[in-house]
Amino acid sequence: MAASSVLGQSYDLLLCILDFLPFADLLSMSLVNKHIHFTAERHLYSAVETSWSLNSTAPTVLLLRSILERPELARYIRHLRLVGDGFQQDASIAEPPACPLDDVSFSRASKLILDTGLSYAKFWLSELKSGTVDAVVTTLLMMTTPRLESLFLGPNFTVRSRILGKMLQTAMTEPSESHQLPTFQNLRQVTFSPRYNQHQQLFVNNTTEVLPLLQLPKLRNLSVSVDNPNLFAGRLRVPPSSSLTSLEVFRLRETPLVSVLAPLKSLEKLHWNWFYQPDLDEGVSTNVIQLNVMTQAFNQVGQTLTDLTMEAQTRPSNMAGYYHQPPPLDIQGSLDDLKQLGELKRLSIPWVFLMGFSDSSAKCSRLPLPPSLEVLTLTADLSDHEQWEWHHDTILSTIKSELDRWTRPSSSKLQRIILPLPPNHDQLSHQILRELQDIGEARGIRIELA
Repeated sequence: MAASSVLGQSYDLLLCILDFLPFADLLSMSLVNKHIHFTAERHLYSAVETSWSLNSTAPTVLLLRSILERPELARYIRHLRLVGDGFQQDASIAEPPACPLDDVSFSRASKLILDTGLSYAKFWLSELKSGTVDAVVTTLLMMTTPRLESLFLGPNFTVRSRILGKMLQTAMTEPSESHQLPTFQNLRQVTFSPRYNQHQQLFVNNTTEVLPLLQLPKLRNLSVSVDNPNLFAGRLRVPPSSSLTSLEVFRLRETPLVSVLAPLKSLEKLHWNWFYQPDLDEGVSTNVIQLNVMTQAFNQVGQTLTDLTMEAQTRPSNMAGYYHQPPPLDIQGSLDDLKQLGELKRLSIPWVFLMGFSDSSAKCSRLPLPPSLEVLTLTADLSDHEQWEWHHDTILSTIKSELDRWTRPSSSKLQRIILPLPPNHDQLSHQILRELQDIGEARGIRIELA
């Protein structure tokens, strides 16, 4: 019996074969006959990755055009990745250029958008006619959501998100009878990347536009860049989420982080990227690292949080230029209350947040280790600042002193401490390192270098 006949009789066998084929081979298989084409097409569209372009019709626009022409394709898409961070052809471009739809595709999209009955439908159509990234992405999402499980929006696709935010807000908060929008019932993983050229986007604010992501009914993992709310915007209103277990947050500072974490009742993993640039989010984002507010935020999810990673980064103002010295920082408060995070197992934190910029400015009276903690990682974030006065030996001697006076509780589960030092020992005091490792071994802790 011919191979094509066998495949035609056994749909399950065909599916098994297609599952293992790379994209190029799937394309070839789709040309064999109509039956195989139909099945292969489902696989081809199950995971879609596309991008934007400068001098030709953007691939994302071509994808939208195909779906407008054949709406059934949208039902195949389970994973959608819109990728890209700038353009090699022109690094100076401020944001991705517009790419309008052709007249036929725009006419099809117009009917769908007007049928939603949204008050902002005309604005949406105006932006789509202009070909803005925001309007194209929102239209694409409106059409590809029946089975969509994961969504990745790269930096080129998050510069502006006004229409996307409005659409999400409507879909998540208003009765379905008042609109014809999808409910995103299957969407479990979303990445909303820091926008392209973020350091230059001083007058765009996405706070209210991205927070509706937290209301996606089955969302489990979210990575999102959130601008700090306007100084005069009032208290930040954050929707509750019972499904979210993993959250990565960029740019958002300490005080609004408190509001964001408060309603997250199932959060287990938090990765927070602390960021400061003097001319970005002025009045809200300052050069003061507020440690007490940090712990207040983390304690909002203290009953469920098992993994906490903090990173810290600064950037000079645009007027100063990239090669200017990092902006000076002030550290207030301490992280002593981290010991109240009773479920925490893994903690990664900048050394500076615990010990300050010098051995005379330690911010904690002792290592704030909750008994549940298994791994403590201390990083060298902000070591490029002139304020950083730590040397390899002083870091070792400080940890040695902390462990010397630390009495391990019987309930402690600590197994490893990773220090912000290079594994090359040539510049380190072998004696202090050996003493430190001996102290660690005596307390059942393995001391490692990053």
